[in-house]
Amino acid sequence: MKVSRVAPMWRMLSAALAFGMMSACGSELEDESVVSEEAPVDGESSSDSVSAMAGDRYANAVVQSGIIAVLNPNNAVGAPDGNAATFLGLLGGSMVLDMGLGEEGTGPLRVYYQGLSLAVIAQVEFLRADMSIISTGQANLLDLGLGTHSTLVPFSNSTPYRYVRLRGGVASLYGLDAVEDTGGGASAVCGDGRINNGEQCDDGNRVSSDGCSSTCRVEPGYTCNGMQPSVCTDVNECTNGTAQCSVNAICTNTPGSYTCTCKPGYWGNGWTCSDIDECSNGTAACNPSQVCVNTPGGYECEGGSCPAPRVQCGAQCVDVSSDVNNCGACGVVCPAAKTCSSGVCVMR
Repeated sequence: MKVSRVAPMWRMLSAALAFGMMSACGSELEDESVVSEEAPVDGESSSDSVSAMAGDRYANAVVQSGIIAVLNPNNAVGAPDGNAATFLGLLGGSMVLDMGLGEEGTGPLRVYYQGLSLAVIAQVEFLRADMSIISTGQANLLDLGLGTHSTLVPFSNSTPYRYVRLRGGVASLYGLDAVEDTGGGASAVCGDGRINNGEQCDDGNRVSSDGCSSTCRVEPGYTCNGMQPSVCTDVNECTNGTAQCSVNAICTNTPGSYTCTCKPGYWGNGWTCSDIDECSNGTAACNPSQVCVNTPGGYECEGGSCPAPRVQCGAQCVDVSSDVNNCGACGVVCPAAKTCSSGVCVMR
C-alpha cells in the first residue's frame, strides 16, 4: 500500500504561503506603523522614552508595514538575547527595523543570527527616514552551529540611516536575533566585549593596565587576540629579543614592560653597564704578595705565596715569628705570661 506524502507537504507550503500573504496584506493596511519594544510609561512622553534610550546602538522597533513572511518579528528588537525572528525565505521574507529617532546608524551593521540549516547571503538595505535607499550590502550568514552568531555588513556612506531592511535569501530559513550599529567610535561601545568600529581590542571592561586600555586600544607590551571578547597577553621582551638591556645586564620581564639590572661586577642603569675595577677601588682581596689583574665583571690575583717568615693568613701575609696573635700559625695566640719569639710562645 502506497501512502501519498504530497498532501501533507502541500498543506505545509499552503500554511506558509497564507502567512506570507497575510503579512503582505498587513503591510498595505498599516501605513508605516511602528511596533515599539517598550511603550512609554504613565507620565512619560514619547520624546522622553526616546531620550532614555539614547546611546542604544540596537534597533528598538519594527516597522509593521515592512514585515513579509517573518515569524515573531519583535524578537529582532533590542540586544541579542537568544530569541529570534524567523525569516521564511521561500516566501520572500523581509522586514524593516527602526534604529530610533536621534539614534540613526553611522557605521557598519552587525547582524546577530541563528538557526541556519545552510549558508545564507541575506540582502541588507540602509534607508533614510523617508524610506529611500542610501546603500545596500550583503550579510554573509555562514555559521551553522548552535547559538547566536554575528556578521558585519559594511557601511561607509556619510548619510546616517534610520531604518534597515533585511531580506531572506533564496529558499532560506534563518533567525534574526538583533542588529547593531557599530558606528560612533570606541567610546560608544568600548567595554561590551566585542570589537566594533574604531576599536583595537575589547576585553569586556574599561580597566587600563591589563592589555586593553579604557579606550579599547592595545597597550604597549601586550598583544590582544580574538573579538568576543579580546584576550590580552603580556609580551615577554626578555625572550623575544626586543628588550634593550645592556649585554652586561640581567633582563626581568614585568606586566607590559621589563627591567634591566647590571650583573655583579658592573655598574650602571641597566641600559648601559660599565665594568667595576676592583683592583683600583680597593675591593679586591688579593694577597700583598700577589698582583691584582682586573677582568670583565671581576678580577684575578696573580703571583706566588707569602715570603718567609710570613705566612698566608686570610687575605694577608703575616709574620708569625713575632706576631703574638699569630705565633707560629694563623690564629695562635700566646698566653698572657708568654710572648711570641721566632714563632714560639716563650716566657716573658
